[in-house]
Amino acid sequence: MLMGVLIKNTNVESVKGKNIGELLKDDVCLLIVDDTASIIYIWVGQKANVKDKFIISRLAHGINSKMFGMAAKVSQNANDIQEKFNEKIFDDDLPSDLVFEIIG
Repeated sequence: MLMGVLIKNTNVESVKGKNIGELLKDDVCLLIVDDTASIIYIWVGQKANVKDKFIISRLAHGINSKMFGMAAKVSQNANDIQEKFNEKIFDDDLPSDLVFEIIG
């Protein structure tokens, strides 16, 4: 199952049911969690603000710890993310209580 969260201007936005390829923009950070394959993908737009980059990094680390016991693979390769997820749809959002527990 593909879960995720989008961070833009320090706001956490829902991704449930949205096309991942359409969310891969220059001004956002996106966390994609494939809980079946135990892989966390981090999309960092080139124009995303520094605070968003910090938040998404902290969130990826926290998700890896809480969901996978630090055993998940983490990928930040933009080309791989675009190729793999361009036509895929998010199944669900990351649980909001978990997201806000991690990022405060």
